Parts: sequence; C-alpha cells; structure tokens
Amino acid sequence: MQTYSLFELNEYLKRVVALNFQDPIWIHAEINQISESRGNYYLELVEQDEKSGNVVAQSSAAIWYRSFLFIKNKVGDLLPSLLSAGTLVEIKVKVEFNERYGMKLIIEDINPEYTIGVLEMERKKILERLKKASVLDKNKSIRLPSVIQKIAVISSDRAAGYQDFVSQLNKNPYNYRFNIQLFQAAMQGRNTESEVLSAIDKIENSRTKFDTVVIIRGGGSKLDLSAFDNYNIGHRIATSRYPIVTGIGHDIDQTVADVVSHTSLKTPTAVANFIIEQNLFFEAEITQLWQNVVWLSNEKIKQETLRLEQIDYLVRAIPMEILRRNEEKIKNIEYQLHSIKNYELKKHSLELQAIDSMIKALDPEMVLKRGFAMVKQHGSYASKYADLESGTLEIVMQDGSLEVSKV
Repeated sequence: MQTYSLFELNEYLKRVVALNFQDPIWIHAEINQISESRGNYYLELVEQDEKSGNVVAQSSAAIWYRSFLFIKNKVGDLLPSLLSAGTLVEIKVKVEFNERYGMKLIIEDINPEYTIGVLEMERKKILERLKKASVLDKNKSIRLPSVIQKIAVISSDRAAGYQDFVSQLNKNPYNYRFNIQLFQAAMQGRNTESEVLSAIDKIENSRTKFDTVVIIRGGGSKLDLSAFDNYNIGHRIATSRYPIVTGIGHDIDQTVADVVSHTSLKTPTAVANFIIEQNLFFEAEITQLWQNVVWLSNEKIKQETLRLEQIDYLVRAIPMEILRRNEEKIKNIEYQLHSIKNYELKKHSLELQAIDSMIKALDPEMVLKRGFAMVKQHGSYASKYADLESGTLEIVMQDGSLEVSKV
C-alpha cells in the first residue's frame, strides 16, 4: 500500500480542486462570523439543517480588498447588512485549496436579490404564523390613550433616530411635557431579538404605567431592518398589554414588527409628531367642549333672563288685565240686568193689560153693551135655565129692566 505524506495529500487535493473548479461558482450560505483586517474581510460560512438547525457544512471564506470595492460599488448601502452575521447570502466564489491552510472560498461577488427574496419569503411565513395564532391585529385593538405623556422607548441611545425623536417631542410648539424613559436594545444584528424582547418585559414589569411603547431606529435599507422580521418579536409586540408604535425607518416596506404594531410610521420624527398630534386633538376636543359649555351657559342665561322678564311683565300686567276684564263683566252684567228689568217690566205690563182687557170684557156693563141681557131671580143672576123657579123673573138690559113670569 502506498503511503502519502500530508503535504502530498494536500497537494493532490489542491490539483483536484484546481482541475474541477477552474471557474468561480455561485453558492448559498449563511454568514456565521465576519471580521475585517486591513481592508480584507474574513468570514466563516455555514449551512444549517432546516428542521434541526444543526450545522451540516462549514467553510472559511475571504473577500480581498479589490473585490470588496467592486461589491461595495455594486450593492451600495446594502453592503453592511449583507455582510453581517446571520445573513443568508448568494455569493460567487473561487474555490482554492492551500496545502497548509486547507480549502478557502474567495468571494468575488454577492447577489443582494437572493437575500432580499429569502427575507421576504421568511417575512410572509412569519405573518402567516401570526395570523393563524390570531394575534396579527391584537395590538391594534388596544385603545390608545387620549393624552400620551409617559412614553417607554425601545431604541439605542446612540441612534440618531432616538435623538431626533426626543428633540421633536421637547421642541413641540404647544409646550406639552413628556416623561420619556429609554430601554436600551440593539436595533440591528443578532442581538436585536433578545434585547427587544427583554426591553418589552422590563417595560411591562415596570412600576410605571406607561401610555404607550415606542420602538424607533434611524433610517436604513430593507436588509438593515431584517432583524424586525422576526416571529418572536412580532408575537411579543402583538400580545403586549401596551399599544406599541413603531418608527423604524423605512419609507416603502413594512417589517413584521410594523404590521403587528398598533401604529406604524416611517420615522422616529413621524412618531413624535403623531404623539404631539394625538395630544393636540384631545386639547382641541376639550377646547371645543369648553366653548360649547360657555355657549350653552350663555344661551341658558339669555333664555332664563327672557323668561324672568316675561314673568315680571305678566306679574304687573295680569292684575290690570283681570281688573279690565272684571270691569267689562260688571258692565255686561249691568247691561244684562237693565235689559232683563226692561224686558220683565214690559212683559208684566203687557200681562196686566191683557188681564185688564179680560176683566173689562167680563164686566156685566160691557156684556150688556154688546146686546146681551141677564136674568135675575130673587136678587141673583141665573146662568142656567134649570136653576130658575116658577115666579117672577127680572130681565136686565143696558138701558133698563123688565119683569116677566115663569109658569
């Protein structure tokens, strides 16, 4: 059996690699570690099993300074996010093997679209999980206080966005005062998840009862915000007992943290303005209510004053009116009495005249004048023939009488 020295083996492997990988190739990997020295970057690349998370492959890689300048010119502001631990990348590598140092991958190019695509797919999966957990809109259902004064801020004190936020609040033209308490957390990189979760726990366990929680950071690329496309952060924000407002600095895309928060705004300054406007709206409502109260009070005073004036007028006018009406009634009664008196007198006069006429009509003198005669016997007038007895009768007429006999 032929025996090889280690150098001979590695030299053979070097020839095999050089023969089979003459041209650069594109690979997918995760950056596990990265460091810089004199313009060169040294990386440790890994691949993890999707189910178990165990590392199934590992290799060293390097970006020489000239390649770094090329990549930087190509991807621009995305470069810091692409070259960070935990990022999945698609890279163009030249495979080299050194007898002493073993295999190394020399990175010549990076495809940022791959990383963005992977992050977007992961973001959609996370949102779907949160939706199935029925927490996607949970934080939005919390009522935001009408007045916001006690604000818990999750950010880094070194972040320009935090300074902008505080400055915007403190310089508000309405002289509103705010109690701002910072809870430090990384806003980028691998520590973001653990530190943001810890900050939320501290806020909810604090003795201070906050009005709202604000998560802010300065501007950045979509990749800079990838730490907030995280299921645990999203779930914790969604289920927080405080309404959470985010302003993590992206004009177009929304992270998972933005989607599940109570209110999502583009920048820390926009968050500060939102809080100021919330308080201003409340003040305007109170001012309007006060104006309504003043107006209603004045209207009530006017109405009551008018009512009192009317009562005063009636108090003075009603007795005079009653007196006038009573005088009219007395006059009417006097007139009626006078009319009744005249009527009764006239009626009784007519009755007396009628009686007098009747009496006169029944006067024997008047009867005799009309040509009648009356029969008297024994000094009494007789009205019936049967009442007459045999003997002498006196026939009385107007101008005399005569005696006759009844047999």
